[in-house]
Amino acid sequence: MDEPGHGKAAIEKLEAFTIKIGYPDKWRDYSALKIDRGPYVVNVFRSTQFENARDLSKIGKPVDRGEWGETPPTVDAYDNPQLNEIVFPAGILQPPFYDPSVTMRTNYGGIGAVIGHEITHGFDDQGAQFDPRGNLKNWWTPEDLKSFQERGECVVKPVRWV
Repeated sequence: MDEPGHGKAAIEKLEAFTIKIGYPDKWRDYSALKIDRGPYVVNVFRSTQFENARDLSKIGKPVDRGEWGETPPTVDAYDNPQLNEIVFPAGILQPPFYDPSVTMRTNYGGIGAVIGHEITHGFDDQGAQFDPRGNLKNWWTPEDLKSFQERGECVVKPVRWV
């Protein structure tokens, strides 16, 4: 069990993060989705139907922990607290966030800020409600929760410069 005030549970959660970078191991099959040069709204309707059918087909099946919530070319990153994962699609691994032709310190500033941002979501007011396995439950010791809430006040209350 955790010693009060030492944040061991938070370290356990951090070390349990699944990190997905670039693209999924298994590509999503879009062959059943018809996209054509017809009206845009019809393609949107078909796409919505396709995604709804895909989501409904998951009912009663185990969670696919390898599935991604965004496509590889998406310029974004995300934290998924239910799976305790952070995801960096290939689309964000380009300038200005990452560029193999610049210095490491520039990349640490660019993609490092994105990585740090996603990690903090695992411990923000939403992510902090999920344990290292992605279960919605209180995993904090009373002392750590009190410290977390006290330290978070600097974000809640604006600093007053005089």
